[in-house]
Amino acid sequence: MKAIVLIGKGEAEYREIPDPRCPEDGLLVKVEAVGLCGSDIRTYFHGHKKVAYPAVIGHENAGVIVEVGEKCERRWAVGDKVVINPAIPCGNCYYCLHGSPDICDDWLVYGNDIPGGFAEYLAVPGVGVERGQILSVPDGASLDEIILSELLASVLKAQEQLRVTLGDTVVIFGSGPIGCLHTLIARLRGAAKIVLADINQERLELVRPLGADYLINSGREDIVSAVRELTNGVGAEVCIVAAPSAEPHRLGVELLKKEGRLSYFGGLNKEAPMSTIDGNIVHYNRIEIRGAYSYTFANFEHGYKLVAAGKIDKRIITHRLPLEKFKEGVELVQAGKAIKVVLKP
Repeated sequence: MKAIVLIGKGEAEYREIPDPRCPEDGLLVKVEAVGLCGSDIRTYFHGHKKVAYPAVIGHENAGVIVEVGEKCERRWAVGDKVVINPAIPCGNCYYCLHGSPDICDDWLVYGNDIPGGFAEYLAVPGVGVERGQILSVPDGASLDEIILSELLASVLKAQEQLRVTLGDTVVIFGSGPIGCLHTLIARLRGAAKIVLADINQERLELVRPLGADYLINSGREDIVSAVRELTNGVGAEVCIVAAPSAEPHRLGVELLKKEGRLSYFGGLNKEAPMSTIDGNIVHYNRIEIRGAYSYTFANFEHGYKLVAAGKIDKRIITHRLPLEKFKEGVELVQAGKAIKVVLKP
């Protein structure tokens, strides 16, 4: 089969590799759509502690079952369309046993521990089947769009933690696919005013149709003053930092109202992971700060249902490219010319 194979940091080849075998207790899936995620791009350029070269990554996977293992659950059949949750909790660590499998200490992830979907075929191990990590996709649903389920899952989890609700003013830093999905979900949860901020004006113009009430270039404009003006001097209830930058951490604390909620959704560069915020504002204004990472299978299923029901604006997918144009997709994302890229093996 053809696949994108990482052979070193910043090095990838589109080449022929052996077809994976169908596990006797698992499935073999013909990949029809795989999302190009920001984490895939980071792994491509900077590597990953769990990725050994040569490697096939890709964790936002959807496709059609072409083979069912002899010992696999009988509810799956050749021809079924499926979307695959990329994270498989171990079921045995402290967090799995205490109700938080979404922060499992020893999970398996497609593209890291298991060969991923930047290839024509994907082998689903039995452990991925038995732990309920696969959803059947109805015939009328687009596999290109259903891959958004994974991104949506993390967004849904974060907004549950933040308690985004009717009438809130929500400020989102970062207009990539995550920031856009936060915009859509905040609207569904009843936010009254949604501010989407970025330092890339071209990208802000690109996402204008996706429903934010206000678009602010935080590199050119004083966003703290702008949010205060929009809220009659009170401040926003919620701020979500969906960008790999520490500066919005500081700005987020300053633009929130008293008892506002701040989410650190975007991770920082591991070589510069520190951020600086005004501790007195956090203290006296009783600011709540939450880390946002991962999601439960219930969040994944909820995201899947929203996409399947047509509740998510499909315009978030701006580019559909053949798998061999992986590098072109990376360049489009980095240049701010694409929101979400879907690759087609």
